[in-house]
Amino acid sequence: MSTLKLGLGIDTGGTFTDAAILDLDTKEVLVKAKSPTTYHDLAIGITGAIDNALAQRAVDVEDIKMIGLSTTLATNSILEGRGGEVGLIGIGWTPDKEWKFPTKIAHYIKGGYDSMGAIDEPMDDAEAERVIDEICPHVDAVVVSGKFSVANSVQESTVSRMISQKYDIPVIMASHMTAELGIYERTVTAVLNARLLPVIQDFLKSVEKVLSDRNIDASVFVFKGDGGLMSLDVAKKMPVETILSGPAASLMGGMALAETDSCIVIDIGGTSTDIAFIDDGFPRLNQEGAMVGNWRTRVRAIDIWTAALGGDSVLRNDDKGNLTLGPDRVLPVSVASKQYPTLEEQMIALDTVTFFVPNRPPTANFSAKDHSVYEFVKNNAPCSMFDALKGIDDVVFVRDQLMSLKSRGHILEVGLSPTDAMVVRGQHSDADREAALIGFKVFGDRISENPEALADKVFELAVTRIGEELIRKGVSDTGAELEGSQALLSLSKAVAGDGTLKDFDIKARPRYPIVGVGAPAHVMVKPLQDRMDSEVIITDHYDVGNAVGAVLSQITESVMVTVYPKELKYVVVAPGASPMTYSTVESARGAAVSYAEYNVKEKIKEHDAVDIKVRTEVEESKFCDGYGQEMKFINWINVRSVATARPRLKE
Repeated sequence: MSTLKLGLGIDTGGTFTDAAILDLDTKEVLVKAKSPTTYHDLAIGITGAIDNALAQRAVDVEDIKMIGLSTTLATNSILEGRGGEVGLIGIGWTPDKEWKFPTKIAHYIKGGYDSMGAIDEPMDDAEAERVIDEICPHVDAVVVSGKFSVANSVQESTVSRMISQKYDIPVIMASHMTAELGIYERTVTAVLNARLLPVIQDFLKSVEKVLSDRNIDASVFVFKGDGGLMSLDVAKKMPVETILSGPAASLMGGMALAETDSCIVIDIGGTSTDIAFIDDGFPRLNQEGAMVGNWRTRVRAIDIWTAALGGDSVLRNDDKGNLTLGPDRVLPVSVASKQYPTLEEQMIALDTVTFFVPNRPPTANFSAKDHSVYEFVKNNAPCSMFDALKGIDDVVFVRDQLMSLKSRGHILEVGLSPTDAMVVRGQHSDADREAALIGFKVFGDRISENPEALADKVFELAVTRIGEELIRKGVSDTGAELEGSQALLSLSKAVAGDGTLKDFDIKARPRYPIVGVGAPAHVMVKPLQDRMDSEVIITDHYDVGNAVGAVLSQITESVMVTVYPKELKYVVVAPGASPMTYSTVESARGAAVSYAEYNVKEKIKEHDAVDIKVRTEVEESKFCDGYGQEMKFINWINVRSVATARPRLKE
């Protein structure tokens, strides 16, 4: 009988779905594979990645004991407005005029508590019963969100119980989503979670079928946006926790591959660059909660600095004649020419590097103009703007229609990018170098640059931008205003090593080593070692850091309990419990620590976890006198317990 314990990491990215098989004892990557991500059905791309991985090496699927899955599904579903129909019952509050929620079915009833968990207004059970009967027959799930329910959730529990006794639909209590204050953000989080339930459950069922069809019987864990894992069963109930899990998986994978606990991870993709700091194995978290589209949530997520700069960022001239990269993404000419052999001739004949090609097929909401422009591009690909303006007679604003189809992902713009520069420089071989040279000649003739020199400039600009974004991230973390400062822009470029300040040799030395992940990381991040006087780590499997992170990370949970003074006593406010009053601050603090540690252990046990470790931090705030000096009187005490554990492997 084999003693191997293998892990299969899967990540559905924007362009490719990655799979990696690792030895869980040695952390060695045994095999890795990619397959195009299929947006209409992510399971197809996952199937392709798994099959490609298994085809590369003789792996006994019985040795696969654990699967880590990172998916963009929740994020994309929120951005696209997909999901189930949700009803909202608010207790003790009504929304401000400017508040919007991801549902139009909402009712508000009497009730609510104050910030200490004392009753603000009694709840009317008859009113609740009437609202329940109005909402429940017409929705797929219900959210119950009470005023200060994080301090006392009894009214939420009562309404939830009333619904469950009469209707067989999921009920989400907002207080179970987060212990943070903020009724609006807490309610948005709960409604998004409820909307995602059918989407994520269908997806996870299809993944389970893919695994079953291949006789893979392993424990399945899903990656969260805070850099930790959760069990499959918990993911089916808390899908909103998976938002932003893709970038988080790459960053945590970079740390795991580099075998360092404190580092700066830079993840370069085709469209964007993500930067995050990791301290002693724990990523820094966004204290405001994750932002997805227009929705501010209370979902814990890694504090990621995202810049619109990637290997496929478009090269343009600004109004001052300077070279710029991004924010738009293009299909590099060196890649497009392999699919469209006439592209080289067309660039020369039309003296342009900008063309359009079809991408995603039409959808049900396509207008007649959409169809007309899409079909013309499809039949004349690669299609220049001149071709479209000349050849499409039944559409007045052809340019606007092209840009609309491009923004919705139905057509792609072809253009020059850092990828083409790397192809010319011999740093990337899986593309058409001749097409890249022609593209840089067409572009360079306008600014009197030869192709090779222009390619060098574009590459150096890309490296400078990466270093510049790292500096901007560091400055932003101090709370400084970034926009509109030309001095900061010049200084950040100089610190990134571009020679802007000719009389000064300025270098930034980060306290942590830089770890590069993503397909172009070995080329685009490595130069920062000399430019910024920093250690740069590029590991062997930098190109599948996302899949590695999905399988090598830990399970994480946290609980926060707060102590407030009230009438010479101390009130302990904890999620899922009624307020508890103590006569001394010592007894209240001790009770808060005990409650937090006990409950975080119970929460993490739901994930089928082993080797549980808990660390607790106590933060105290005391009142200040008129001179700003801290006094002995307690303002509040925050107790946060964080639990980490290893996923339990299939026997």
